Formats: sequence, structure tokens, C-alpha cells
Amino acid sequence: MDITTQSLHRAFTQDTPRPGQEAAIAHLAKHGSGLLEMPTGTGKTDVGIAYLRARRMAGAKGPLLYVTPTKAQVDQVCVRFPEARAMYGRNEHPCAYYHTRGMPMNAAEVPCATLCAAKLCPHQVDQETGETRERGAEPCSYFLQEYAAKHHDDVVVCTTAFFLVSFARAGDWPTLGGLVLDEVHRIASVARGIFSYEITDYALRRAMRALRSVGDRTNAQVLRRFLQRMRTIARGRPPVTPRLLEQEHLVSLLDILNDTDAQRIREGLQRAVRDGALDPIEDATTIRSLEDLVRNIPQYMKRLAYAVETEEDNARNFVYAYYRAGDLGQRRVRYHLIIQSYAVDGLIRKLVGKDALAMSATIGDPTHFRYEAGIKLPFLAVTDAPFPVDRSRIFLPMDAPDLSARAQSRDTLRKTIARIVDACAQFATAGHRTLVIVQSNAEREMFTRRAIVSGLDVITHGDGVLPKEAAARFKAGSGDVLVGTAANYGEGIDLPRQIAPVIFFLRPGYPNPNDPQAQFEQRHLKGNLWPVWQWRVAIEALQVRGRNIRTEEDIGVCIFVSDQFRRIVSRELPKWLEPAYRSTRTWDQCVAETIELLQ
Repeated sequence: MDITTQSLHRAFTQDTPRPGQEAAIAHLAKHGSGLLEMPTGTGKTDVGIAYLRARRMAGAKGPLLYVTPTKAQVDQVCVRFPEARAMYGRNEHPCAYYHTRGMPMNAAEVPCATLCAAKLCPHQVDQETGETRERGAEPCSYFLQEYAAKHHDDVVVCTTAFFLVSFARAGDWPTLGGLVLDEVHRIASVARGIFSYEITDYALRRAMRALRSVGDRTNAQVLRRFLQRMRTIARGRPPVTPRLLEQEHLVSLLDILNDTDAQRIREGLQRAVRDGALDPIEDATTIRSLEDLVRNIPQYMKRLAYAVETEEDNARNFVYAYYRAGDLGQRRVRYHLIIQSYAVDGLIRKLVGKDALAMSATIGDPTHFRYEAGIKLPFLAVTDAPFPVDRSRIFLPMDAPDLSARAQSRDTLRKTIARIVDACAQFATAGHRTLVIVQSNAEREMFTRRAIVSGLDVITHGDGVLPKEAAARFKAGSGDVLVGTAANYGEGIDLPRQIAPVIFFLRPGYPNPNDPQAQFEQRHLKGNLWPVWQWRVAIEALQVRGRNIRTEEDIGVCIFVSDQFRRIVSRELPKWLEPAYRSTRTWDQCVAETIELLQ
């Protein structure tokens, strides 16, 4: 399929593309697809929408999909391009069947597959005709949006998780006419999360009760054996200490699961619903539990098998377990077994294919990106500055402390946090608000206590406050400082227009060597271990830096606190940002220059 410079220009949303966009257009016209690193503010979204429109002009059939990480970003794209259709996951849709029966549940909470298979749901939308099962019934909003996405020419916008789940597990989607993946640097971590499974003693006990309720004692007994083995494995380490399972553990669990009969569970469930032994209203929880078993048991077996090393293939997943001792209080779960997907590159490569556009402001070394995500598309790094670089500063003080685990003491961390608090107080006095990003909740709490004592108005998450709630309060004008972990605020939070013109990033997020994934990677990555870890923390650092500069009008400063950043920032900083980098000032000079810049 030929995409030309002319067709991309015709499809473009603006009269005159900017230089960075022109470079992207030329690259796409030459290759027909691409992996683009485009700085924030260069107009990635416009390029992505133009690419999809140009593919339709060139005769592409099938849905046009624009994929972005979060629901908030989906909504942003749809606001900018009203002709685009948003497509959300089941948890965003009320279940019409249960709502009309006085049970307000979303579509992710209900036994949808069982109701549809039994032809009990009048709201089900036929994916070929768009008609409901029962004429005149209110259409299921989830199935209706899916039908519209498959049969209309509009651009469809969805989250990364929705794309991965829908296209990896569902066989009823037509071939895509075009695919754009925005913020694609996150796709591997998203895939690892959604294709992983947590099995708990509470869930297993509930499943056993559900099986017994339909007379299936054979499968209930198999799950009981699995639970007993899981408990024994978890207790091989002290409480709340994750244990990476060895090969003999995996094989023993697989041997037990091989005795399950998912087909028997499915038939028993369908028979119980058909004969009235299970009522869709009164027994909704039991039906859903059995439905989950039917779907999950084959996945458990598949993912566990991928964790077993063979002569032909290395392990692609890893599994770990842990337990809690003593009184559980309000908790229901004592034992946890996590089947963690890891090598997702092959799956992502298969789903994305060769005719797609993948974009991010932070790709870094494309070799490491391809290792993580598997996407092999023609690469282009757009080097045009999206804003005047003299409106930005990136500081790494020459007297920065080393906050690595091997070098720091608690006193070093305490003094460093006190120094950040003092600087935040100076900025607050000058009328400037600050975002402080740390790695752990312990660091967040230490900063919060010190800042409150110093008289700062601190906004943070935790103690029942969700990260998005804290961020919303700060954006609305509350607080001198917003502090949070990199997991919550390192990406996805935009603070333009001087909402927080100063950012402190405490230290890079190198993995804890006792973390199960770190243990797995140390065993299997060998010579690639350190380069991959360096690439990840570099992407994290560059994402943090961009939180407060989103437009040409913004002025923003990022202060990297730990000396660990020195080898990261100096090597990975994009060339267009190098003039903003300062590494020969003391801490006090960095603070003074920041105040001067922001005046």
C-alpha cells in the first residue's frame, strides 16, 4: 500500500506541518511504516491521525486504530479529533442485563460469556448485523461500541491494554486498516502486567465451593491439591518474602493442573444455568467464579509452561510465591502465587505487524527497545527542538550525593531530603510550586513529614488518597509541593503552564536485586542485563524531565538529585536538549539559577 508525501499532507490536520512533522511525513512516505522518537510538543498525535487517514485514502480496509496508554489520553485524542470514536474496556460499561434487574454492575463484573452462550441476554449485539438478540432491547454499550469500531470508517481510539487483550485473545476482529501506537515505550510493561496472573488461596477456596455447588467434586479436589502445593512452596521463605520458583516447583504445579478438566467445568456450568440449578441473579457470583475458571485454567497452564526451561527454549515467564503470617485482620488472602509474563516481544511483534506507526518521546536506543517490545519498524529520531531550549534547565549538581543502595546511609538520604525541602521552601517563597518524585513510599513519607514540619503545604497520595486524586487537587491550585513515587507520577501527569515549573527527581529506579523480576533477569540476561537496566532508567529519567514542559510557552526546570544520574543523563540526553544541561554548578547555584530563570 502506497502512502505518499502528498497523501499525508492532504490528511494532515494543520495547514503547514512543523519541521519535526515534515521529517516524520518524509519517513513514513519512504517506508510506509515507522518507529518515531518525537519530542513532546512536536505534534505526534497529528502525525498519527494523518497516517491513519492516509492509509484509508490509499484503500486500506478494516478498522483504523489509534492506541494510547490511558483512558485520559484516549479522551484527549477524541476531544481534539471529534470524528474519532473512543473504545473503552468492559469496566467502563454498565451491564444492561443486571442494571435492568436492579443490580448496578459493570460489564467486567458479570458472567457475560455464560449469559450470551445460554442466549439469556436480550441486550447482546450481533457483531455482523448490529442488532440486539431481542428486538427492541437496550443494546449492550460494550458490544455496540465494538460493532461500530468494526464496521465504520472512523478512527477508533483505545488504551494499550484494550488493544493487547482484544487482539491477543479475540478471533472475531477483522484485519486492521491501520494501527498507531502512541507512548509505545510503555507497551512491554503493559503487556507484562495484563498477561500475568495472581492465584490466591481465597480465590481457590471460592472456586472449590462453586465447583461443589454444581456437583463437580473431581475438579474441586484437583484445586485443593494445587492449593496445598502452593502453600508448601510459599512457606519455603520467611513471610512476605517473594520466592522465585525453581523448575521442580513449576513442574509439580503443572502436573496437578494437568488433572483439571476445563471442558467438564464449562459443560457443568452451562447445564446448571440451563436447568435452573444456578440462577443468573441469585448465583451471579458463583457463575462468574466458574466462568473465570473455564477461561483461566488453560491460561495458567500455558503461562506456567512458558516458565519451564527446556533444551530448545529458555524460560519466557517466571513465577513467584509469598505468604502472610499471623492475624490477617481485614485481609482475606494469606497465600499468593504470581505467574509473571516476561518475554512479551514475540506476542507484541505479532500483534503490531510490519504496517504500523509506533511513536514515543522516549525511545532511546532502538536496539534495547526492540529487545523489550519486539517491534521492528524503520526508526527515525526527530531532532528538531519543539520549544526554545533556553526556557528549560536540566541540572545535575556537581556536589550531588550518591544515593545508590551500596553507597548511601540513612543519614545521607535524610540530609538529601532535607536539602530538597529547603529548596522547595525557597521556591514557594518566590511563588513557584514543585513536583518531587521519589522511588519508594518510605522516601515519600520521609519527605512529607519533613516538609510539613518546615511549613510547606504538601499534597501526596497514600492513606486512602489515590494518586490521581492528589494530582487533581494540585492541578486545581492546592499545595506548594506535590510529592509521589515514580510509579505514579513519573509518566502520565502533565503540569504545563507553570503549574509546577520545578521538578526534583530523587534517584533512578534500579530494581531491587531481591525482586523476583530482577532475580529472573540476572539469571537470563547475563551480558545484556546492565545495558537493559540502564536503558529503562534512562527512559524513566527523560519522562520525568518532560512533565512540566508540554508547550512552547512553558518554562521548566528538572533537578536530578542523585549522582547516579550522571552517567545516565550525559549519555542519553537527546542532542536538542544538550544546551539545557548544567552539570558544573553546585546545589545552591542550581537553586539560584532556577529562581532567576523563573522570574
